[in-house]
Formats: sequence, structure tokens, C-alpha cells
Amino acid sequence: MYLALKHLHMTLALLTFISFFTRGIWMWRSSSLLHKRVVKILPHIIDTLLLISALVLAFHLRLTPGANPWLMAKIVAVIIYIALGIVAFKHPQASVRKSAWLASLAVFAYIVTVAITKNPFVF
Repeated sequence: MYLALKHLHMTLALLTFISFFTRGIWMWRSSSLLHKRVVKILPHIIDTLLLISALVLAFHLRLTPGANPWLMAKIVAVIIYIALGIVAFKHPQASVRKSAWLASLAVFAYIVTVAITKNPFVF
């Protein structure tokens, strides 16, 4: 059960990254693909499934943010990643959107690194 949950979570994380990265490239290029209905809906479905898989995995492993500083760091980083993602695709100024997108990619890298090392002080 654990391995299936872990692989599901990792696959969804990869899909989230691919989706976010692709939409960011389209934003930089002012592509009309960014405005397609499926492009607006699919990332929310993937992210919801990613969150559910994270919760199930944490429950299965009996992990709590209070007892696991690396998990708390990931949760805080996910909130920052979401906030930056909103700015990246909603802010009216292109330079702010691009900066937020780049910052969110760095935060995503931090999240993955913390997940792998189980260390919130990876840098």
C-alpha cells in the first residue's frame, strides 16, 4: 500500500510540475493555448489529487507536521508556491508574473529536495 501511495504522489507531483512549467512557458510566449478550457481546469484536478495523496500518505505513515519539521517546511513551502503561482498567472504586469513564476519554480525545487532529504534546512 505504501509504495503505491508514494508512487502515486510522486507521479502527481511530476504532472503538477510539467503542467506548471508548460503554462509558464506559454505565458512567456503569450500563447493562446494558455486560455484553453482544459488548461485552466486540468491543473486544479491534478493538484487536488496531489493534495489528497499527500494527506492519505501522511495518515498512513502517521506523520504530523508538529513532530516532523520537514513536513511542516513542505506545507509552508506549498502555501508559498500556491501564492506565487496565483501571482504568476493573475497579476496584470508581465514582469511580476514572470518573476513570480521563476520564484515558484525555485520553491518547487525546495519542496522536492525537502521531500527527498527529510531536512527542512537543505540550502
